[in-house]
Amino acid sequence: MKILIVRNYPSYMAVKNNTYNIQEVGLAKALVRRGNICDILFWTDKEEETVTLPVDGSGEIKVFYRRGKTMLKNTVYTGCGELFEQYDILQPCEYNQLQAWLLAKRFPEKTVIYHGPYYASFNKRYNLMCKAFDALFLKSYIRRGTRFLVKSDMAKDFLVGKGISGKNVKTVGVGIDAQMLSSADGACDEKLYLQMKADKDALKLLYIGRFEERRNIPFIMDIFAAVLQKNSDARLYMIGTGDAGYVKNAFEYAQQLGVMDKIVWQERMEQKYLSEVYKSADFFLLPTEYEIFGMVLLEAMFYKTVVLTTLNGGSATLIDDGESGFIIDEKNAEKWASRIADVCEDKELMQAITEKASARIKNEFTWDALAEGFIEQYELKKKGR
Repeated sequence: MKILIVRNYPSYMAVKNNTYNIQEVGLAKALVRRGNICDILFWTDKEEETVTLPVDGSGEIKVFYRRGKTMLKNTVYTGCGELFEQYDILQPCEYNQLQAWLLAKRFPEKTVIYHGPYYASFNKRYNLMCKAFDALFLKSYIRRGTRFLVKSDMAKDFLVGKGISGKNVKTVGVGIDAQMLSSADGACDEKLYLQMKADKDALKLLYIGRFEERRNIPFIMDIFAAVLQKNSDARLYMIGTGDAGYVKNAFEYAQQLGVMDKIVWQERMEQKYLSEVYKSADFFLLPTEYEIFGMVLLEAMFYKTVVLTTLNGGSATLIDDGESGFIIDEKNAEKWASRIADVCEDKELMQAITEKASARIKNEFTWDALAEGFIEQYELKKKGR
């Protein structure tokens, strides 16, 4: 089968010398290992080029960098008609992207849309965009019986709630590329990691990701302050950055709480070194308002860090509350801190949680584990079902 994965966002994805888990690349590699031909179309505002990525002696992936018309985080590839004709399956992303709709209209017999977002009151701008899109284009999907692959059951409920038939929406999840998680050639000498090793006996809390409103960074500081009331030998390690004003306010708040001297922060770290950071941490905190899936959840669970997060697309799919992590929807720092304290006191429980979490990711949520689910849906589309 010849498959083309189409990323129709105007964001540049650098695959040369990449050490990050790019979802499209991870899925494409897994599909090639299964004996398929799978290539990727990425947007660029630079010179158009085609990059070839080898896949473990199984074949190769062609990555086409092409320009397109962009607006409101949409990209439409106006000059790729001949490229689209060459494939059996076209997989664009997100139901409300114009390129996805155009492919479903022009190539209804071979377009399968991979969708992640779901409804959340937090996403006011996205919700307005969906309302406008639905008024103009939604009926076309319903009429044609367009097939969707989705990242979570929350995303499935979102599409079915719009009138799209449930038989045309299949939850397949999101995977990780285990190779990219362990690609460091030498010892990690990042300052944050070295500090974690120096803080040998400290209780280690970890956050990795953007510093932004939906991620509730000040609330992480609240949780940390509550943890310190129970265990003064705790540390909070943070990797990420964001809008300068937001970052400044977050750390000023930490100063007000009196916890700044026990926070270790680093703006960036290469993906290949993050494995050592995850392995060294005890708990991973993600009190997010909204998360399509959350690669950091996959990674933290893979490396046996106890995850505490809110109900979101990723946690609803990955975590059995209390067994492979914790889902806490209350914005109550004391409750989060108490859960951490309770787990710390029960080492057998902590080990059981981390072992189950890691096994689930390794067995069910690598791209190789998920590939068959994608292929099954492609086959159904080819059969006109």
